Amino acid sequence: MDLVDRLRELGLGAYEAKLYLALVKRHPATGYELARSSGVPSSKVYEVLARLQEKDLVFVTDGGGRAKRYVPVDPEELVERHRARVDRALAGLRDELDAIGAGEPVGYVWNLHGRAPLVERAARLVEGAEATLLVSGWDEELAELAPGIAAAHRRKVRVAVIDYGSLPLDASAVYPHPIKDTIHGEKGGRGLTLCADGRVALLGLVAGGGGAHGAWSRNRAFVAAAEDYLKHDIYVQKIVGRFHDLLVRTYGPNFGRWRDVFSDRVLPAAGAATRTPARSRRP
Repeated sequence: MDLVDRLRELGLGAYEAKLYLALVKRHPATGYELARSSGVPSSKVYEVLARLQEKDLVFVTDGGGRAKRYVPVDPEELVERHRARVDRALAGLRDELDAIGAGEPVGYVWNLHGRAPLVERAARLVEGAEATLLVSGWDEELAELAPGIAAAHRRKVRVAVIDYGSLPLDASAVYPHPIKDTIHGEKGGRGLTLCADGRVALLGLVAGGGGAHGAWSRNRAFVAAAEDYLKHDIYVQKIVGRFHDLLVRTYGPNFGRWRDVFSDRVLPAAGAATRTPARSRRP
C-alpha cells in the first residue's frame, strides 16, 4: 500500500492525497508548482487546495504580493488528529455495542491460522491488559511481544513470563524454562500461551516447519484452563529453581520420570537391586 492509499484511508480523496504529499515533499509551493509536482490537473489544483484548507490540512502563507504559496499541516499533527478521532469513535462504538448486547457474553473460540495472525492477536491482548498478564513462549515470538510486555509493565500491569530461552524482558517476574528442547520435541514446535486479566486467553503452536495455528477466546472455561496451565507451570519453575539438583537425582536428566504422568517411578538408589513386582499366580 502506497502513501496515497494510506491517506485515502484517512478520508482524503485521491487528488487531495497527492497534493498533500507534494506539499510535504516541498513547501511552500504555488498552485502552479503543485500542479507540476503532484500530477493533479492544473484545472483542479485550486479547487482541491480549497478543500484541503477547509479540512485544516493546508495553509496559505503571505506571498508578499506574489502568487499564493501553500504549506501543509505537520504530518505528526495529521496522524495524532486522526488517531484521536478514531479512538473517540471506537470508544463510543464499544460503549453503544455493550449497551445493546446480551448480558452474558457468548464466549466464542476464534481460530488462528499462520504465525503472523497468531503473534498479532497475542500483541493485541498484551496491549489491552489492564491488571494482570501471564505469558509463556519461545524467544522467537517473545522478541516481537517484548515491547508490548514492557509497556504493560510500565503501566503497572503485573506481568509474569515463562521464557523458553534467555531473552531479557521487562516484567514483574521472568521464569526461564530449563528443558525447552524436551518440550519442543514433545509438542513438535514452539508454544505460545497468554492470559490477560483472567478474562481472555490465547493458545498457539508454531511448528518446526514454520506453520502455526492457535485459538483465542473470552470463554470462561477456555480462559480458566489457560490460566491454570500458566500458573501451574510457574509453580513448577519455582520448585525447579530451588530443587533442581534433587529433581535430577530423583527423576533423571530432564526430569524424564517426573514428566511421566502415567506412573510414579523414581531412580533406584545407587547399588540397589531393581526388583520386578511378582505376578499373582493361580493356585
